[in-house]
Amino acid sequence: MSTKEKVYDAFAELIYSVVMADGEVTAAEKTAISQIVKQHPIGINIQEYFDSKDKDVSIAQCFIYTLETCKAHGADEEYPFLLTIVEEISKVSEGVDDDGLFVQFVKNFKKRFSKN
Repeated sequence: MSTKEKVYDAFAELIYSVVMADGEVTAAEKTAISQIVKQHPIGINIQEYFDSKDKDVSIAQCFIYTLETCKAHGADEEYPFLLTIVEEISKVSEGVDDDGLFVQFVKNFKKRFSKN
């Protein structure tokens, strides 16, 4: 698996954890995912992840895994798009605390990978 595929896989896992924060995948979340990714290669990773995983995934662990995977991969022009996917899905997901861990992750990710 290439490092780019690992990044897609990490973001797919993160998206799954955000969607599953409330214990179920809603129609609004499915619609948001399909609208955002459209023909992007990450769509396949997301679908495979949703088809093969349990419902017990820690958002915190996924955030850490995603950050570590991206650090290993290095800077990438796709990070803003991938982060947008997560942010847009979090807006329709009922299980994400807007003021908590998710907001901190987004700030940390943007800080770590923004162009200086």
